[in-house]
Amino acid sequence: RWVLRQACGEAVRWQREGLGAFSLSVNLSVRQFEQHDLVDEVMAVLAESGLPPHHLELEITESVMMDKSGRMQAVLRDLRSRGVRVAIDDFGTGYSSLGYLSTLPIDRLKIDRSFVASSLSEANSSVIIEAVLSLARSLGLSTIAEGVETEAQRRFLRQQGCQQMQGYLLGRP
Repeated sequence: RWVLRQACGEAVRWQREGLGAFSLSVNLSVRQFEQHDLVDEVMAVLAESGLPPHHLELEITESVMMDKSGRMQAVLRDLRSRGVRVAIDDFGTGYSSLGYLSTLPIDRLKIDRSFVASSLSEANSSVIIEAVLSLARSLGLSTIAEGVETEAQRRFLRQQGCQQMQGYLLGRP
């Protein structure tokens, strides 16, 4: 709760200082999804900070995504219906079902840094990146590659149609 409150407040301050409109990504843990008031809490923080919901993207891991109870999907649908965007972080490192992926209320896939790091030296990693990008396009999802550290990685990802990137090449955390 503290991290979400601080991050949203800081984003609003940066926007007021003229840094322009941007999206803020915040990771959510499995424990947070177990809270019954998660949606209310997120919306309260947004109202308190003044950050518009479409400027917030919540990142979940594949393990959270694989919850078969239906509660997680209901929470994600509720958040999305209120304008909050949802991304799957570190996609491709867990045991997700691709069939299940097509039913999830998500907006973005984040390609794990391990694939990016080996994309130029290991053929399998570059093939996986190409497949994830193609899958995302087919499902109407945007993508972001994590851990971009070299210009060669950036060029490769751009050539494959990766929409966004993050990493030391682009800006230190």
